[in-house]
Amino acid sequence: MIVEKHISIEGNHKLSGEITVKGAKNAVLKEMILPILCEGDYIIKNVPSIADVSYMQEVLNVLGIKSEFSNNNLSISSPSQIGIEAPYEIVQKMRASIIILGPLLAREGEARIAFPGGDQLGPRPVQMHLDALEKMGAKFELDHGVLIGRTEGLKGVEVNLPYASVGATENTLLAAVLAEGKTVIENAAREPEIVDIVNMLKKMGANISGEGTSEIIIEGVKKLNPTDHEVIGDRVAAGTFLATIFSTKGSGKINGVNPEHLPMELKKFQEMGAIVEFEESSISIEYQDVINSIEIATLPFPGVATDLQPIFGSALLMAEGTSILTENVYDQRFQWIPEVQRMGANIQTGWQHAMVKGVDNLSGAPVQATDIRTGASLIVAALQADGISSISGVDHINRGYEDIVDSLSLLGSTIEYNDLHG
Repeated sequence: MIVEKHISIEGNHKLSGEITVKGAKNAVLKEMILPILCEGDYIIKNVPSIADVSYMQEVLNVLGIKSEFSNNNLSISSPSQIGIEAPYEIVQKMRASIIILGPLLAREGEARIAFPGGDQLGPRPVQMHLDALEKMGAKFELDHGVLIGRTEGLKGVEVNLPYASVGATENTLLAAVLAEGKTVIENAAREPEIVDIVNMLKKMGANISGEGTSEIIIEGVKKLNPTDHEVIGDRVAAGTFLATIFSTKGSGKINGVNPEHLPMELKKFQEMGAIVEFEESSISIEYQDVINSIEIATLPFPGVATDLQPIFGSALLMAEGTSILTENVYDQRFQWIPEVQRMGANIQTGWQHAMVKGVDNLSGAPVQATDIRTGASLIVAALQADGISSISGVDHINRGYEDIVDSLSLLGSTIEYNDLHG
C-alpha cells in the first residue's frame, strides 16, 4: 500500500491576518555553499525550514562540509580539506547544485558534478555557466553524465552574459572572488538575492562592486574569511501569501520582506484593485470591491518574477474580464494551467502567452503539483473554489515553502495535510 501525503483545502473562505515569511530560498541555497570558498565556521540566520535546504546540506555533506540546522539557524563547518565530487543521487534532487562548480574550481582547481535535475522547467542553459568559467581558464568534459571541470588557476576576465541569468551570474561571481585580477560581469542579473549573496561575500573579505546593477566588478583576493549572515526575506513566498489574501477578498499583512524586492508585483496588485501599503519590512494588502483583469509579462528583476507568474495567474481566475500572461523566462512555466482547468478555469494558451478569462466560480477538484510554484498556484486557486480540493505532489511545495499549511491556517483558511492510500 502506497501512502501519499496531500493537502486538503475547503475553499471560498476569506483570508485575513498577519504572518512572517522566512529567508529567501533563492538566496540561502547559494549562501550555504560559500563555505566551499574558505575553511572555518559559519552561522546563517533566518533560514527557512524547507526541503531544498536539506538537499543542499546533503551536497555539502558529500564534500565533507558539516552543517546543523536548528531554529531557522544553520551552522556550517568547512574543513581544510574538502571533496570535489557531487554524485547523481544528490544532484538529481535539485538543479541549484550546479552552483558549486565555480567555488570548487576557485578553491580546489577541480570539480566533478553529475548533470543537474530538479524542477521540470525546460532547458535552463548550463552552457552559459560553462562559457563564463572557460573564459576564466577552466576546461570541461562530460564523462558518462558527469561534468568534470579543471583549471590551473582562474583569471579575471570580462564576461558578457547573453541573458541576465541568475545562475550564471552567481557561478561567475563565486569563481571570480578568488581569481587572479579583475572580473567584470556585463548584463549581470540584478535580483535582490544576488545582492544578498554579495553582502555575505563582502563580509568574508571579497572585493565586489555594482551588485544590483547590470555590471558587477570583482577584484580577486587571495583569501576569504568565515562569517555570519542573516538571509533577506523571501519575496516569492510573500507574493504568494499576498495573492492568497487578495484573491479570497480578504485583508492582511506580510512581515519579514522588503517591499523594494517586489516593485512590479506590488504595482500589479494595485492594478488588480488591491489597496497596498508597506513599511520597511512589511506589506499590507486589502481587497476593495473588485479583482480587475491585467496584463503581466515576466522578466528578470526588476520585472515580475517568473516564480510568481503561476501565482498571479491563479489570483486572476475569477477577475473581471480577460488577463494576458506572457512568460519570457522559462518555457514550461504553464504547467499549472491544465490543473486549474479541472477546477473550471477558462484559459487558452499559445506559445508563451496565456489568456485568462475570469469565471464566476471555481469548483474544488483533485489536482497535482508538478513543481514548487505550480503547487502554490493550485493552493491559490483551491482557496477560491467552492467545495474541497486535494492537492498531491506536496513534496514539491515543501521544497520552497516553510509549512505553507500552517501559514495559511493562521490566515484563516480551512486547510490540512491528509494521507491518500493507494
